[in-house]
Amino acid sequence: MNRRFYCDERTEVMTAAGKVRGCFLNDLYYFRGIPYAEAERYEHPKAIEHWDGVVEAVTYGPVAPTVQKPDVTSMNALSQQPLFGYRFWPEDEKCQYINVWTKKLESGRKRPVMVWVHGGGFSTGSSVEQMSYDGANLCRDGDLVVVSFNHRLNILGYLDMSDFGEKYWNSGNAGMEDIVEALKWVRKNIDKFGGDPDNVTLFGQSGGGMKIRTLMQMPAADGLYNKAIFQSGMMVNRGAEDIGAKASKELAAAMVANLGLTKETFEEIKKVPFEKLREAYLKALDEFTKQGKSLGRAIAPTRNEYYVGNPFEVGLREESKKIPVMCGSVLCETVLYAPTFTPYTSPAEKRQEMLEELFGDKKDEMIALFEKTYPGRDLMDLYNLDISTRSGTVEWAELKTEAGATAYNYLITYQLDYFGGMPAYHGICLPLVFGNTEYVDALNEPDAVCLSQKMHQAWINFATSGDPNGGDVPEWKPFKAGEGGTMIFDRQCEMRYGHDSKLLADYKEYSNFTDSFFRVVKPKKA
Repeated sequence: MNRRFYCDERTEVMTAAGKVRGCFLNDLYYFRGIPYAEAERYEHPKAIEHWDGVVEAVTYGPVAPTVQKPDVTSMNALSQQPLFGYRFWPEDEKCQYINVWTKKLESGRKRPVMVWVHGGGFSTGSSVEQMSYDGANLCRDGDLVVVSFNHRLNILGYLDMSDFGEKYWNSGNAGMEDIVEALKWVRKNIDKFGGDPDNVTLFGQSGGGMKIRTLMQMPAADGLYNKAIFQSGMMVNRGAEDIGAKASKELAAAMVANLGLTKETFEEIKKVPFEKLREAYLKALDEFTKQGKSLGRAIAPTRNEYYVGNPFEVGLREESKKIPVMCGSVLCETVLYAPTFTPYTSPAEKRQEMLEELFGDKKDEMIALFEKTYPGRDLMDLYNLDISTRSGTVEWAELKTEAGATAYNYLITYQLDYFGGMPAYHGICLPLVFGNTEYVDALNEPDAVCLSQKMHQAWINFATSGDPNGGDVPEWKPFKAGEGGTMIFDRQCEMRYGHDSKLLADYKEYSNFTDSFFRVVKPKKA
Protein backbone atom coordinates (compact mmCIF):
# COMPACT_ATOMS: atom_id res chain seq x y z
CA MET A 1 0.00 0.00 0.00
CA ASN A 2 1.20 3.51 -0.78
CA ARG A 3 0.89 5.15 2.62
CA ARG A 4 0.00 8.78 2.86
CA PHE A 5 -0.79 11.16 5.72
CA TYR A 6 -1.43 14.85 6.06
CA CYS A 7 -3.08 17.19 8.52
CA ASP A 8 -3.34 20.78 7.31
CA GLU A 9 -5.76 23.15 5.60
CA ARG A 10 -6.75 20.31 3.24
CA THR A 11 -8.31 18.46 6.19
CA GLU A 12 -10.26 21.43 7.54
CA VAL A 13 -14.06 21.60 7.59
CA MET A 14 -16.24 24.58 8.53
CA THR A 15 -19.01 23.28 10.79
CA ALA A 16 -21.96 25.31 12.04
CA ALA A 17 -19.95 26.22 15.16
CA GLY A 18 -16.56 26.80 13.60
CA LYS A 19 -13.65 25.20 11.82
CA VAL A 20 -12.27 21.75 12.68
CA ARG A 21 -9.10 20.12 11.45
CA GLY A 22 -8.88 16.37 11.09
CA CYS A 23 -6.41 14.07 9.36
CA PHE A 24 -6.13 12.24 6.06
CA LEU A 25 -4.63 8.75 6.23
CA ASN A 26 -4.09 6.63 3.10
CA ASP A 27 -7.54 6.90 1.52
CA LEU A 28 -9.90 8.59 3.97
CA TYR A 29 -10.35 11.42 6.41
CA TYR A 30 -10.93 11.07 10.13
CA PHE A 31 -12.01 13.63 12.71
CA ARG A 32 -11.72 12.63 16.35
CA GLY A 33 -12.98 14.56 19.33
CA ILE A 34 -15.19 17.30 17.84
CA PRO A 35 -17.11 18.96 20.70
CA TYR A 36 -20.85 18.82 19.97
CA ALA A 37 -22.41 20.02 23.25
CA GLU A 38 -21.73 21.12 26.80
CA ALA A 39 -23.75 20.89 29.99
CA GLU A 40 -23.66 21.74 33.67
CA ARG A 41 -23.97 18.73 35.93
CA TYR A 42 -27.52 17.27 35.80
CA GLU A 43 -28.73 19.99 33.45
CA HIS A 44 -29.84 19.94 29.80
CA PRO A 45 -27.05 19.91 27.23
CA LYS A 46 -26.63 22.86 24.92
CA ALA A 47 -25.21 22.74 21.43
CA ILE A 48 -21.92 24.58 21.11
CA GLU A 49 -22.81 27.60 19.00
CA HIS A 50 -19.41 29.04 18.15
CA TRP A 51 -15.69 28.80 18.73
CA ASP A 52 -12.84 30.91 17.48
CA GLY A 53 -9.91 29.51 15.58
CA VAL A 54 -9.61 25.85 14.60
CA VAL A 55 -10.45 22.83 16.78
CA GLU A 56 -7.79 20.15 16.35
CA ALA A 57 -9.92 17.03 15.91
CA VAL A 58 -6.99 14.62 15.74
CA THR A 59 -7.56 12.41 18.79
CA TYR A 60 -10.60 11.05 20.63
CA GLY A 61 -12.13 13.20 23.36
CA PRO A 62 -12.38 12.09 27.00
CA VAL A 63 -14.95 9.43 27.87
CA ALA A 64 -17.60 9.51 30.58
CA PRO A 65 -16.34 8.65 34.09
CA THR A 66 -17.05 5.17 35.42
CA VAL A 67 -18.74 4.68 38.77
CA GLN A 68 -18.17 0.97 39.25
CA LYS A 69 -14.38 1.14 38.92
CA PRO A 70 -13.85 -2.59 39.65
CA ASP A 71 -16.15 -3.36 36.71
CA VAL A 72 -13.18 -3.74 34.36
CA THR A 73 -11.72 -6.59 36.38
CA SER A 74 -15.00 -8.13 37.55
CA MET A 75 -16.00 -8.64 33.91
CA ASN A 76 -12.53 -10.11 33.21
CA ALA A 77 -11.82 -7.44 30.60
CA LEU A 78 -8.10 -8.01 30.84
CA SER A 79 -8.14 -11.80 30.56
CA GLN A 80 -10.74 -11.56 27.77
CA GLN A 81 -8.62 -9.19 25.69
CA PRO A 82 -8.22 -11.78 22.86
CA LEU A 83 -12.03 -11.80 22.47
CA PHE A 84 -12.61 -8.03 22.52
CA GLY A 85 -9.59 -5.84 21.95
CA TYR A 86 -10.38 -3.38 24.75
CA ARG A 87 -8.93 0.12 24.77
CA PHE A 88 -8.99 2.31 27.87
CA TRP A 89 -9.11 6.08 27.60
CA PRO A 90 -8.93 9.18 29.87
CA GLU A 91 -12.17 10.07 31.65
CA ASP A 92 -13.82 13.45 32.17
CA GLU A 93 -17.44 14.36 32.76
CA LYS A 94 -17.11 16.91 29.96
CA CYS A 95 -17.36 14.05 27.50
CA GLN A 96 -19.61 15.27 24.68
CA TYR A 97 -17.35 14.59 21.69
CA ILE A 98 -18.10 13.18 18.26
CA ASN A 99 -15.95 11.31 15.71
CA VAL A 100 -16.31 11.11 11.91
CA TRP A 101 -14.79 8.94 9.17
CA THR A 102 -15.34 9.88 5.51
CA LYS A 103 -13.83 9.44 2.05
CA LYS A 104 -14.70 12.86 0.69
CA LEU A 105 -15.39 16.31 2.09
CA GLU A 106 -18.40 18.18 0.67
CA SER A 107 -18.51 15.96 -2.40
CA GLY A 108 -21.36 16.26 -4.88
CA ARG A 109 -22.74 12.81 -4.01
CA LYS A 110 -24.01 12.56 -0.47
CA ARG A 111 -23.10 9.27 1.20
CA PRO A 112 -25.24 7.18 3.59
CA VAL A 113 -24.43 7.82 7.24
CA MET A 114 -24.00 5.18 9.95
CA VAL A 115 -24.09 6.46 13.54
CA TRP A 116 -22.66 4.08 16.14
CA VAL A 117 -24.21 4.11 19.63
CA HIS A 118 -21.87 2.33 22.03
CA GLY A 119 -22.80 -0.34 24.55
CA GLY A 120 -22.19 -0.73 28.26
CA GLY A 121 -25.81 -0.46 29.38
CA PHE A 122 -26.47 3.07 30.57
CA SER A 123 -23.53 2.94 32.98
CA THR A 124 -20.25 2.18 31.21
CA GLY A 125 -18.56 2.10 27.82
CA SER A 126 -17.51 4.71 25.29
CA SER A 127 -17.07 5.24 21.57
CA VAL A 128 -13.42 4.28 21.92
CA GLU A 129 -13.73 1.38 24.42
CA GLN A 130 -13.02 -1.30 21.85
CA MET A 131 -10.64 -1.15 18.91
CA SER A 132 -13.43 -2.79 16.88
CA TYR A 133 -15.34 0.51 17.03
CA ASP A 134 -12.96 2.08 14.52
CA GLY A 135 -15.15 3.16 11.59
CA ALA A 136 -12.49 3.19 8.87
CA ASN A 137 -13.37 -0.13 7.22
CA LEU A 138 -17.12 0.57 7.17
CA CYS A 139 -16.36 3.96 5.64
CA ARG A 140 -13.91 2.52 3.14
CA ASP A 141 -15.78 -0.61 2.05
CA GLY A 142 -19.26 0.91 2.01
CA ASP A 143 -18.41 4.39 0.84
CA LEU A 144 -20.24 5.58 3.93
CA VAL A 145 -19.78 8.36 6.44
CA VAL A 146 -19.40 6.78 9.89
CA VAL A 147 -20.01 8.62 13.15
CA SER A 148 -19.55 7.74 16.83
CA PHE A 149 -19.74 9.80 20.03
CA ASN A 150 -19.50 9.85 23.81
CA HIS A 151 -22.23 11.00 26.17
CA ARG A 152 -23.00 11.19 29.89
CA LEU A 153 -23.52 7.89 31.70
CA ASN A 154 -24.42 6.39 35.09
CA ILE A 155 -24.99 8.86 37.96
CA LEU A 156 -24.24 11.84 35.70
CA GLY A 157 -26.51 10.76 32.87
CA TYR A 158 -29.36 8.73 34.36
CA LEU A 159 -29.88 9.55 38.04
CA ASP A 160 -33.19 11.30 38.71
CA MET A 161 -32.53 14.56 40.57
CA SER A 162 -35.92 16.06 39.74
CA ASP A 163 -36.83 16.46 43.43
CA PHE A 164 -34.04 19.03 43.80
CA GLY A 165 -35.28 21.69 41.41
CA GLU A 166 -37.38 22.33 38.34
CA LYS A 167 -34.38 22.67 36.04
CA TYR A 168 -33.42 19.10 36.90
CA TRP A 169 -36.78 17.66 35.82
CA ASN A 170 -35.14 15.58 33.06
CA SER A 171 -31.85 14.71 34.78
CA GLY A 172 -32.82 11.04 34.60
CA ASN A 173 -32.54 11.35 30.82
CA ALA A 174 -29.47 13.61 30.61
CA GLY A 175 -27.50 10.93 28.78
CA MET A 176 -30.27 10.53 26.22
CA GLU A 177 -30.46 14.31 25.78
CA ASP A 178 -26.75 14.22 24.93
CA ILE A 179 -27.43 11.58 22.28
CA VAL A 180 -30.17 13.74 20.76
CA GLU A 181 -27.73 16.66 20.62
CA ALA A 182 -25.19 14.42 18.87
CA LEU A 183 -27.83 13.46 16.28
CA LYS A 184 -28.77 17.12 15.85
CA TRP A 185 -25.09 17.82 15.18
CA VAL A 186 -25.14 15.10 12.50
CA ARG A 187 -28.28 16.57 10.97
CA LYS A 188 -26.76 20.05 10.88
CA ASN A 189 -23.18 19.25 9.86
CA ILE A 190 -22.78 15.88 8.19
CA ASP A 191 -23.20 17.23 4.65
CA LYS A 192 -19.93 19.13 5.18
CA PHE A 193 -18.28 15.73 5.61
CA GLY A 194 -19.86 14.26 2.47
CA GLY A 195 -22.80 12.64 4.28
CA ASP A 196 -26.51 12.58 3.54
CA PRO A 197 -28.53 13.89 6.52
CA ASP A 198 -31.63 12.25 5.03
CA ASN A 199 -30.12 8.74 5.05
CA VAL A 200 -28.96 8.13 8.62
CA THR A 201 -28.84 4.64 10.14
CA LEU A 202 -28.36 4.18 13.87
CA PHE A 203 -26.63 0.99 14.94
CA GLY A 204 -25.72 -0.15 18.43
CA GLN A 205 -24.87 -3.25 20.43
CA SER A 206 -26.13 -4.24 23.89
CA GLY A 207 -26.79 -0.97 25.75
CA GLY A 208 -26.37 0.83 22.43
CA GLY A 209 -29.37 -1.05 21.09
CA MET A 210 -31.31 -0.20 24.24
CA LYS A 211 -30.50 3.47 23.73
CA ILE A 212 -31.74 3.33 20.14
CA ARG A 213 -34.97 1.69 21.31
CA THR A 214 -35.27 4.54 23.84
CA LEU A 215 -34.71 7.12 21.10
CA MET A 216 -37.65 5.64 19.20
CA GLN A 217 -39.81 6.48 22.22
CA MET A 218 -38.62 10.09 22.40
CA PRO A 219 -40.32 12.83 20.33
CA ALA A 220 -37.13 14.91 20.50
CA ALA A 221 -35.35 12.36 18.27
CA ASP A 222 -37.96 12.35 15.51
CA GLY A 223 -36.56 13.13 12.07
CA LEU A 224 -32.94 12.65 13.15
CA TYR A 225 -32.55 9.09 11.79
CA ASN A 226 -34.12 6.89 9.12
CA LYS A 227 -33.21 3.28 9.94
CA ALA A 228 -31.97 1.34 12.97
CA ILE A 229 -29.92 -1.78 13.71
CA PHE A 230 -30.09 -3.54 17.09
CA GLN A 231 -27.24 -5.93 17.94
CA SER A 232 -27.83 -8.02 21.10
CA GLY A 233 -29.69 -5.11 22.65
CA MET A 234 -33.35 -6.03 22.73
CA MET A 235 -34.10 -6.95 26.34
CA VAL A 236 -37.79 -6.72 27.25
CA ASN A 237 -37.44 -5.64 30.93
CA ARG A 238 -41.17 -5.36 31.65
CA GLY A 239 -41.85 -3.64 34.97
CA ALA A 240 -38.22 -2.63 35.49
CA GLU A 241 -38.83 1.04 34.64
CA ASP A 242 -41.41 1.59 37.37
CA ILE A 243 -39.21 -0.08 39.99
CA GLY A 244 -36.17 1.75 38.70
CA ALA A 245 -37.86 5.16 38.74
CA LYS A 246 -38.56 4.86 42.48
CA ALA A 247 -35.08 3.49 43.17
CA SER A 248 -33.40 6.25 41.15
CA LYS A 249 -35.05 8.99 43.21
CA GLU A 250 -34.27 7.23 46.49
CA LEU A 251 -30.62 6.67 45.54
CA ALA A 252 -30.33 10.29 44.41
CA ALA A 253 -31.71 11.53 47.73
CA ALA A 254 -29.40 9.26 49.73
CA MET A 255 -26.37 10.29 47.68
CA VAL A 256 -27.14 13.98 48.20
CA ALA A 257 -27.56 13.39 51.93
CA ASN A 258 -24.27 11.50 52.06
CA LEU A 259 -22.63 14.60 50.60
CA GLY A 260 -24.09 16.70 53.42
CA LEU A 261 -26.33 18.62 51.02
CA THR A 262 -30.03 19.48 51.08
CA LYS A 263 -32.54 20.77 48.56
CA GLU A 264 -31.62 24.30 49.60
CA THR A 265 -27.87 23.71 49.12
CA PHE A 266 -28.13 21.33 46.15
CA GLU A 267 -26.35 23.71 43.76
CA GLU A 268 -23.15 22.98 45.69
CA ILE A 269 -23.17 19.50 44.14
CA LYS A 270 -21.69 20.99 41.00
CA LYS A 271 -18.50 21.78 42.90
CA VAL A 272 -18.10 18.27 44.31
CA PRO A 273 -15.28 16.29 42.64
CA PHE A 274 -16.58 13.28 40.76
CA GLU A 275 -14.67 10.87 43.00
CA LYS A 276 -16.56 12.12 46.08
CA LEU A 277 -19.82 11.97 44.13
CA ARG A 278 -19.01 8.38 43.24
CA GLU A 279 -18.21 7.45 46.85
CA ALA A 280 -21.44 9.00 48.10
CA TYR A 281 -23.44 7.07 45.50
CA LEU A 282 -21.76 3.74 46.23
CA LYS A 283 -22.44 4.23 49.95
CA ALA A 284 -26.11 4.87 49.14
CA LEU A 285 -26.21 1.85 46.85
CA ASP A 286 -24.68 -0.37 49.54
CA GLU A 287 -27.32 0.68 52.07
CA PHE A 288 -30.05 0.26 49.48
CA THR A 289 -28.89 -3.28 48.74
CA LYS A 290 -28.58 -4.21 52.42
CA GLN A 291 -32.20 -3.18 52.90
CA GLY A 292 -33.19 -5.68 50.24
CA LYS A 293 -34.71 -3.07 47.94
CA SER A 294 -35.13 -3.78 44.25
CA LEU A 295 -33.13 -1.64 41.83
CA GLY A 296 -35.08 -2.43 38.66
CA ARG A 297 -33.52 -0.11 36.07
CA ALA A 298 -32.42 2.66 38.41
CA ILE A 299 -29.57 3.79 36.15
CA ALA A 300 -31.58 4.00 32.95
CA PRO A 301 -33.90 6.48 31.20
CA THR A 302 -36.72 7.95 33.28
CA ARG A 303 -40.24 7.72 31.88
CA ASN A 304 -41.81 11.18 31.58
CA GLU A 305 -42.99 13.56 28.85
CA TYR A 306 -39.52 13.36 27.25
CA TYR A 307 -39.38 9.55 27.16
CA VAL A 308 -42.77 7.87 26.91
CA GLY A 309 -41.63 4.44 28.11
CA ASN A 310 -40.78 0.85 27.24
CA PRO A 311 -42.49 -0.01 23.93
CA PHE A 312 -43.16 -3.54 25.16
CA GLU A 313 -45.37 -1.97 27.84
CA VAL A 314 -46.78 1.23 26.35
CA GLY A 315 -46.60 0.37 22.64
CA LEU A 316 -44.70 2.00 19.79
CA ARG A 317 -45.11 5.68 19.06
CA GLU A 318 -46.72 6.41 15.69
CA GLU A 319 -43.62 8.32 14.55
CA SER A 320 -41.37 5.29 15.00
CA LYS A 321 -43.69 2.46 13.99
CA LYS A 322 -42.49 2.18 10.40
CA ILE A 323 -38.76 2.83 10.86
CA PRO A 324 -37.00 -0.10 9.09
CA VAL A 325 -34.92 -2.22 11.44
CA MET A 326 -32.41 -5.05 11.58
CA CYS A 327 -32.26 -6.88 14.89
CA GLY A 328 -30.44 -9.92 16.17
CA SER A 329 -28.51 -11.64 18.91
CA VAL A 330 -25.98 -14.42 19.46
CA LEU A 331 -26.43 -18.01 20.60
CA CYS A 332 -24.75 -17.77 24.01
CA GLU A 333 -24.89 -14.10 25.00
CA THR A 334 -23.94 -14.56 28.65
CA VAL A 335 -21.33 -17.32 28.48
CA LEU A 336 -18.60 -14.88 29.55
CA TYR A 337 -20.69 -13.52 32.44
CA ALA A 338 -20.84 -16.87 34.22
CA PRO A 339 -19.09 -16.91 37.64
CA THR A 340 -16.70 -19.48 36.19
CA PHE A 341 -16.36 -20.44 32.54
CA THR A 342 -16.50 -24.17 31.95
CA PRO A 343 -14.19 -25.00 29.01
CA TYR A 344 -15.62 -26.87 26.06
CA THR A 345 -12.79 -29.37 26.54
CA SER A 346 -14.47 -30.62 29.74
CA PRO A 347 -15.49 -34.31 29.77
CA ALA A 348 -18.98 -35.38 28.70
CA GLU A 349 -19.83 -36.29 32.30
CA LYS A 350 -19.41 -32.65 33.27
CA ARG A 351 -21.96 -31.57 30.65
CA GLN A 352 -24.49 -34.11 31.87
CA GLU A 353 -23.97 -33.00 35.45
CA MET A 354 -24.46 -29.32 34.60
CA LEU A 355 -27.56 -29.99 32.50
CA GLU A 356 -29.11 -32.16 35.21
CA GLU A 357 -28.58 -29.33 37.68
CA LEU A 358 -30.21 -26.93 35.20
CA PHE A 359 -33.19 -29.00 34.03
CA GLY A 360 -33.67 -31.73 36.63
CA ASP A 361 -35.78 -34.61 35.35
CA LYS A 362 -36.37 -32.73 32.07
CA LYS A 363 -32.68 -33.01 31.12
CA ASP A 364 -33.01 -35.75 28.52
CA GLU A 365 -36.07 -34.11 26.96
CA MET A 366 -34.22 -30.80 26.64
CA ILE A 367 -31.12 -32.46 25.17
CA ALA A 368 -33.25 -34.17 22.52
CA LEU A 369 -35.00 -30.90 21.66
CA PHE A 370 -31.69 -29.02 21.48
CA GLU A 371 -30.12 -31.63 19.19
CA LYS A 372 -33.15 -31.41 16.92
CA THR A 373 -32.92 -27.60 16.86
CA TYR A 374 -29.14 -27.38 16.48
CA PRO A 375 -27.82 -30.69 15.09
CA GLY A 376 -24.18 -31.38 15.88
CA ARG A 377 -23.79 -28.59 18.46
CA ASP A 378 -21.89 -29.07 21.70
CA LEU A 379 -24.19 -29.66 24.69
CA MET A 380 -22.35 -26.88 26.50
CA ASP A 381 -24.21 -24.56 24.13
CA LEU A 382 -27.47 -25.82 25.60
CA TYR A 383 -26.27 -24.94 29.08
CA ASN A 384 -25.11 -21.46 27.96
CA LEU A 385 -28.04 -20.81 25.60
CA ASP A 386 -29.38 -17.26 25.62
CA ILE A 387 -33.12 -17.14 26.22
CA SER A 388 -33.61 -13.48 27.14
CA THR A 389 -32.10 -11.44 24.32
CA ARG A 390 -33.17 -13.86 21.60
CA SER A 391 -36.78 -13.89 22.86
CA GLY A 392 -36.84 -10.11 23.16
CA THR A 393 -35.41 -9.71 19.66
CA VAL A 394 -38.08 -11.92 18.11
CA GLU A 395 -40.79 -10.13 20.09
CA TRP A 396 -39.42 -6.78 18.89
CA ALA A 397 -39.44 -7.97 15.27
CA GLU A 398 -43.05 -9.09 15.75
CA LEU A 399 -43.97 -5.71 17.25
CA LYS A 400 -42.34 -3.78 14.43
CA THR A 401 -43.77 -5.84 11.57
CA GLU A 402 -47.26 -5.76 13.05
CA ALA A 403 -46.89 -1.95 13.02
CA GLY A 404 -46.00 -2.02 9.32
CA ALA A 405 -42.21 -1.73 9.47
CA THR A 406 -39.71 -3.77 7.48
CA ALA A 407 -37.62 -5.92 9.81
CA TYR A 408 -34.73 -8.32 9.29
CA ASN A 409 -33.84 -10.76 12.04
CA TYR A 410 -30.58 -12.65 12.59
CA LEU A 411 -28.83 -15.01 15.02
CA ILE A 412 -25.07 -15.62 15.19
CA THR A 413 -24.28 -19.25 16.04
CA TYR A 414 -20.57 -19.30 15.07
CA GLN A 415 -18.22 -21.19 17.41
CA LEU A 416 -14.59 -20.11 17.69
CA ASP A 417 -11.67 -22.49 18.12
CA TYR A 418 -10.46 -20.32 21.02
CA PHE A 419 -10.02 -22.04 24.40
CA GLY A 420 -11.17 -25.42 23.14
CA GLY A 421 -14.34 -23.93 21.71
CA MET A 422 -16.03 -20.60 22.41
CA PRO A 423 -19.66 -20.15 21.34
CA ALA A 424 -20.96 -16.88 19.89
CA TYR A 425 -20.73 -14.55 22.89
CA HIS A 426 -22.07 -11.10 23.77
CA GLY A 427 -19.93 -8.76 21.67
CA ILE A 428 -18.72 -11.15 18.96
CA CYS A 429 -20.78 -9.16 16.45
CA LEU A 430 -18.66 -6.03 16.90
CA PRO A 431 -15.53 -6.90 14.89
CA LEU A 432 -17.67 -8.91 12.45
CA VAL A 433 -19.91 -5.96 11.61
CA PHE A 434 -17.22 -3.28 11.58
CA GLY A 435 -14.94 -5.49 9.49
CA ASN A 436 -12.27 -5.23 12.16
CA THR A 437 -11.36 -8.84 12.95
CA GLU A 438 -7.70 -7.89 12.79
CA TYR A 439 -8.15 -6.04 16.10
CA VAL A 440 -9.53 -9.10 17.94
CA ASP A 441 -6.99 -11.89 18.11
CA ALA A 442 -9.40 -14.81 18.50
CA LEU A 443 -11.35 -13.76 15.40
CA ASN A 444 -8.40 -14.03 13.06
CA GLU A 445 -9.27 -17.59 12.07
CA PRO A 446 -10.16 -17.82 8.35
CA ASP A 447 -13.83 -18.77 8.77
CA ALA A 448 -14.43 -15.85 11.15
CA VAL A 449 -12.84 -13.44 8.69
CA CYS A 450 -15.08 -14.87 5.95
CA LEU A 451 -18.17 -14.43 8.15
CA SER A 452 -17.13 -10.87 8.90
CA GLN A 453 -16.99 -10.07 5.19
CA LYS A 454 -20.57 -11.29 4.79
CA MET A 455 -22.02 -9.47 7.81
CA HIS A 456 -20.00 -6.33 7.13
CA GLN A 457 -21.47 -6.11 3.63
CA ALA A 458 -25.02 -6.85 4.80
CA TRP A 459 -24.87 -3.99 7.31
CA ILE A 460 -23.48 -1.67 4.64
CA ASN A 461 -26.27 -2.66 2.26
CA PHE A 462 -28.97 -2.04 4.84
CA ALA A 463 -27.54 1.35 5.75
CA THR A 464 -27.40 2.28 2.08
CA SER A 465 -30.82 1.11 0.90
CA GLY A 466 -32.76 -0.48 3.78
CA ASP A 467 -32.17 -3.95 2.32
CA PRO A 468 -29.25 -6.14 3.52
CA ASN A 469 -29.28 -8.34 0.43
CA GLY A 470 -26.80 -8.11 -2.41
CA GLY A 471 -23.71 -9.63 -0.83
CA ASP A 472 -22.41 -13.15 -0.26
CA VAL A 473 -25.21 -14.18 2.10
CA PRO A 474 -28.18 -16.31 0.95
CA GLU A 475 -31.35 -14.35 0.28
CA TRP A 476 -32.27 -12.66 3.56
CA LYS A 477 -36.04 -12.43 3.64
CA PRO A 478 -37.84 -9.84 5.77
CA PHE A 479 -39.32 -11.02 9.05
CA LYS A 480 -43.05 -11.67 9.05
CA ALA A 481 -45.16 -11.88 12.21
CA GLY A 482 -45.81 -15.49 13.15
CA GLU A 483 -43.09 -16.94 10.90
CA GLY A 484 -39.97 -16.26 12.95
CA GLY A 485 -37.75 -15.89 9.88
CA THR A 486 -34.11 -15.65 11.00
CA MET A 487 -30.83 -15.42 9.11
CA ILE A 488 -28.36 -17.78 10.78
CA PHE A 489 -24.82 -16.40 10.60
CA ASP A 490 -22.30 -19.23 10.85
CA ARG A 491 -19.77 -21.04 8.69
CA GLN A 492 -22.79 -21.84 6.55
CA CYS A 493 -25.41 -19.08 6.53
CA GLU A 494 -29.08 -19.94 6.02
CA MET A 495 -32.63 -18.73 6.62
CA ARG A 496 -34.59 -20.66 9.26
CA TYR A 497 -38.19 -20.18 10.38
CA GLY A 498 -39.33 -20.51 13.98
CA HIS A 499 -36.57 -23.04 14.48
CA ASP A 500 -35.99 -22.36 18.17
CA SER A 501 -39.42 -21.23 19.40
CA LYS A 502 -40.19 -24.46 21.30
CA LEU A 503 -36.65 -24.69 22.65
CA LEU A 504 -36.88 -21.18 24.10
CA ALA A 505 -40.34 -21.77 25.57
CA ASP A 506 -39.38 -25.06 27.21
CA TYR A 507 -36.10 -23.62 28.46
CA LYS A 508 -37.98 -20.87 30.30
CA GLU A 509 -40.40 -23.38 31.78
CA TYR A 510 -37.98 -26.09 32.85
CA SER A 511 -34.66 -24.39 33.69
CA ASN A 512 -33.74 -22.92 37.07
CA PHE A 513 -32.80 -19.62 35.40
CA THR A 514 -35.15 -16.66 35.18
CA ASP A 515 -35.74 -15.02 31.81
CA SER A 516 -33.13 -12.29 32.31
CA PHE A 517 -29.93 -11.29 30.57
CA PHE A 518 -27.72 -12.40 33.45
CA ARG A 519 -29.54 -15.75 33.93
CA VAL A 520 -30.37 -15.28 37.58
CA VAL A 521 -31.24 -18.51 39.41
CA LYS A 522 -34.93 -18.75 40.23
CA PRO A 523 -35.86 -18.59 43.93
CA LYS A 524 -36.74 -22.00 45.32
CA LYS A 525 -40.42 -22.65 45.92
CA ALA A 526 -41.45 -22.82 49.57
